[in-house]
Amino acid sequence: MKTERVGGRLKRLYRRNTLLIKILSSYLVIVIVLLSVFSFVIFRTYSNKSIEQVSQTSENFISQSYYIADLMLINVYYNFYHLFNDSLDSDLNYGLYADKIDAFADQDVLKKLRQYVKSNPLIRSIYIYNSKADRVIFNISEVGEGIQSTTDFLDQDIIHILRNSKRNVSDEYFTRKVDYVINNKNISENFLTLVLANSSNNGEVESSLVINLNERILQQMVTSGSAGDLNQVLIMYKDGNVLSHDDTSMINKNLANESYAKQIMQSNNEKGSFITKINDKESLVSYVKAKHLGLIFIGIGEYSKLLSSAYSMQKTLLIVTIIFILAGIILAVFFTSSIYNPFRKLLHKYRLDSTRLLNDKKKTFLGKLVDGEMDKKIYDKDYMMECGISFDDPFFLTLVLKMDALENVLSGKWSKDVRLVKFAILNIAIEFFREKRFKVEGIDNGHDYVSIILNVKNRSDEIVSKLIDTTTEIQDKVDKYLKISVSAGIGDIVEGVEGVNKSFQNALAASNYRIIFGRKAVIEFSDIAERNHNDLHEYPYDIEKKMIEAIKERNLRKIDTSLNEFFERLALSSADEIQITVLQLAVLLTRTLSGLAKTSIENGEYSIKVLVSEIQTCETLEEIKTYLYSLCSKFVETKGNDSKENVKTLIANKIKDYVGKHYGSMNISTDTVAKHVELSPNYVRSIFKEITGISLSDYITQCRMSEAQRLLIETDDPVSRIAELVGYPENSKHFFTVFKKHFGRTPENYRMSVLDNGSQSKQSSNG
Repeated sequence: MKTERVGGRLKRLYRRNTLLIKILSSYLVIVIVLLSVFSFVIFRTYSNKSIEQVSQTSENFISQSYYIADLMLINVYYNFYHLFNDSLDSDLNYGLYADKIDAFADQDVLKKLRQYVKSNPLIRSIYIYNSKADRVIFNISEVGEGIQSTTDFLDQDIIHILRNSKRNVSDEYFTRKVDYVINNKNISENFLTLVLANSSNNGEVESSLVINLNERILQQMVTSGSAGDLNQVLIMYKDGNVLSHDDTSMINKNLANESYAKQIMQSNNEKGSFITKINDKESLVSYVKAKHLGLIFIGIGEYSKLLSSAYSMQKTLLIVTIIFILAGIILAVFFTSSIYNPFRKLLHKYRLDSTRLLNDKKKTFLGKLVDGEMDKKIYDKDYMMECGISFDDPFFLTLVLKMDALENVLSGKWSKDVRLVKFAILNIAIEFFREKRFKVEGIDNGHDYVSIILNVKNRSDEIVSKLIDTTTEIQDKVDKYLKISVSAGIGDIVEGVEGVNKSFQNALAASNYRIIFGRKAVIEFSDIAERNHNDLHEYPYDIEKKMIEAIKERNLRKIDTSLNEFFERLALSSADEIQITVLQLAVLLTRTLSGLAKTSIENGEYSIKVLVSEIQTCETLEEIKTYLYSLCSKFVETKGNDSKENVKTLIANKIKDYVGKHYGSMNISTDTVAKHVELSPNYVRSIFKEITGISLSDYITQCRMSEAQRLLIETDDPVSRIAELVGYPENSKHFFTVFKKHFGRTPENYRMSVLDNGSQSKQSSNG
C-alpha cells in the first residue's frame, strides 16, 4: 500500500511539473555526457603523457642543478680571474708580488681575504702564494687565517702542485682531497681547487691565487639539499672523472667505462634522457652538458619508482573525475531553478554599492580628520566602525609621502592616471606598516602626495625610530616596483584625533624641505621646526653683486664660486625663504642676461617666464644651482669672443706645461691645476678633454708612467724610490697596480725583461 501511495505521488508530481522535470533531466544528461567525455579525454591524454612528464621532470631537475652549479662556478672563476689578471685589487697585488714584508699591509691582505671568503658560501679557503717572499697568506672559512712560510704551510699538497712545473693546473678547476691540522684539529675535506698562477720564463710559479671550493656545499647547492625522486645526482668532467657526488668515495673516480656514461659522452646533444640498466635495475638517466666548464650533470632514478607516482596520479584523476560528475549532477539541480538568477544579480549589485558607499564614507572621514574639520561624528567610535576605521590608542602620527620628479611621472608610463600611482604607493605603505604591527589608515589627499595616519600607544623614541626604518623600506619598494622615488615628511606625535591636522600640517611642511635634503629623503618635523621659527635671513646682496660682476666679466670660475657661496648660505634658510630668495635671484639673472644679450626680458631666450618654468621643475637646491650655472655657462660660451678656441688651446698648453713640471708631486690634482690657471675645476676638465682628447687625470698618469719607465731602464734606483719620484711616496702598492695596468707587468718584471733583452742583444752582436 505504501509503495502504491509513493508511486501515485510521484506520478502526480510529474504531471504538475512536467516541464521542470524535463529541463532538469536534460541538464542531468548534458552534465553526465560532457563530464564523461571530458574525463575520458583527460584520462587518456594523461596516461599517454605521464612517462613523458616524468622524463621532463627529471631533465628539469638536472637542468636546474646545472644552472645553479654553472652560475656559482663561473661567477667564482671570472671574479677572481679579473682580480688576478687585471690587477684590480692593490692588496692582492701586494700579497702576490711584494718581496718585502709590511705588517700593516699584511693585515690589509688578511682583511681582504676574509671579505672574499665570506662573500660566497661556496668558498672554503683562499691562499696567496708568493715564492719571492717564500710565504703563503691564507684564510679558511670558520677555521682560521694567517701567514706561514711555504715549508710550514698547513696545505702542503697545494705547495707540491705549484712547484711541480710538469703539472699545468692553472685556470681550471680540479678536485683533490686535503688532510691538514689547524688549531689542533685534524681536518679532511674534498676541494674543487682553482689556481691562477703567474709563472716565470722557465715555467716556475712565482705567485699564485688559490681558491678552494667546498665540494660538499656544491653538492648541497646542486641538489638543493635533496635529490627528490632521483637516486643519485653527480657531476663529472667530459673525460669521465667524477667532480662531485653524494658518495664522497666516488670523487675522482673515472666512469668512462660505464655504459650510461659512454652513451652520454658520445651524444652530440647538450641535454637529454634515456632508459638503461644500472646495477641490474632499469633506470632513467637525465643529463645536461655545461658549455663553459666542460662538465656533465647527471641524475639517475629507478624507473619503477618514478612510474609508481604516475600510476598514483592516474588513480587520483579517476577519483576526481567521478567527484566532478556527482558535483555536476548536484549543480544541474540548482541551475534548473533559473528564477534565482535575477535575485542573485540584484544582490551582487547591492553588495558592490554597499562596498563603494563604505569606501566613500571612510575617505570623507579621513579627509575631515587631516583637514581639521572637527564635528561630533569624528569622536563617535560607532561611526568610526561604520566607516571601517578602528582607532583604539590615544596618540596619532602623520606621514606624508611625496612623489619626486613629478614632471617625469606625468610624462612617463603613468601619465594617463597618476591616481593609480598614488593608490599603489598607499597600498605599499599600508601593507608595510601593518606588517610592523602599526594601526594605520591612508588617504590620497594631495596633487603629488599621499598621507598616512598612524595610531600609536605612546610618544616613545622607539616608535619614531621604527617608523623611520619602515619608511625607508617603503621607499625602496616603491622604487623597485613603480620605478619612481618618494620623499617622506614625518609630523610630530599628537594626542587625540583633534591633533591629527596639526601632525599632518607639520609632516607636509617637513616634506617641503626636500629642496634642501634632496630626493628620497626622510625628514622629521623636529629637524626643521627651529628653521620655521627663526627670523628671516638677510638676502645675500654681497654675493649677488659678485655674481653679476662675474657674469659681466664672463668669468666662469667666479660665477661658479659665487653660486656656491649663495646656495651655501641659502641652505640655512626655511623652505619658504628659499623659494622667495630663488625667485628674486631668477628675476635679477633674467634682467642681467637679457641686458647683456640684448634680448627681450618678456619673450627672449633669458625671459623670466623661461627661468621660472625651469626652476619649478627642479626639486632640490643642487638641481637649481646646476641649472643656473649651465645657463650662465651657455651665455659665456655663446657671447664670448671669436677666438675662444684659441684661448682653450692656450689654456690646455698651459695645463700641459704645469703638469710636465709638477707630476712628481703627490699633491698635484685637478684642483691644484685649476688654481694655477685661475679657472673652475669643472671647466678645466672640460677644456682639457675637448682639446687633447683625454682626461686630465689620465694625462697626469701618462706623464708619471713615462718617467717611471725611463727611470727603470736608465737607473738602478729601487722601485720604492722611483714610485716616490713620480708622485707615489706613501702608497707604493697603488704604484704597482697602476704600472701593471699601464704596461701589463710589474715594475720589477718590466726592468728584468728590459735587462734580459739587452743582454741577449749584446750576445748576438758579439757572436
